[in-house]
Amino acid sequence: MQFCSVYFKEINIFKYFGSIKGRMVKGKFIEGQTYQFRYAKKITTDEDFFVFEDFSGERYLIPTYYYKSYNFELGALINCLVTRIDCSGKVSFEPEHPYYKLGNIYDFQFKELVIRLEDDYNKYSGSSKKRKVYELIVIDKDGNEQYIVPHEWQKKKNYKPETVSCRVLKIVKGHFSLINNENTTETRKKRLRFFG
Repeated sequence: MQFCSVYFKEINIFKYFGSIKGRMVKGKFIEGQTYQFRYAKKITTDEDFFVFEDFSGERYLIPTYYYKSYNFELGALINCLVTRIDCSGKVSFEPEHPYYKLGNIYDFQFKELVIRLEDDYNKYSGSSKKRKVYELIVIDKDGNEQYIVPHEWQKKKNYKPETVSCRVLKIVKGHFSLINNENTTETRKKRLRFFG
């Protein structure tokens, strides 16, 4: 990873694409913990950035591109998860999503089941064979596509539910890591619309 220094009159930070990077006072943050930052303002250089301020007044930049749908209010306190602290003390933060919370289960709008063929190459025999790869595409409330792995019973071309229940495992740069939380209970099956 390569960092480039960005300097402004009142801000001295390290910019890393998609994360907030700043100089860390030793012991100021702990990886995996959530801290409150104040949304100070939005600035424009070559890109647009949100300016966040920590409890000690130090300022950080985060690219607006990934967080357009978050609708931060000026002066609001935003919870941010410290996702990484590298050996030189640079810190990466992820702002909390205003609607989706880690570990919670939500219904996402179903878009489609994608089936594609991929080659599986065996380096020992030199042969390859085709295998089917299945993905469910779901839509979050902001209109972004998210991908999940379907259960065996969902791998049918006629599988077309209105929604798919998913647990939010991780949020990185505004995108989700989801786990398929659908089950085969009768209540769930009644909600599904199968066309054959």
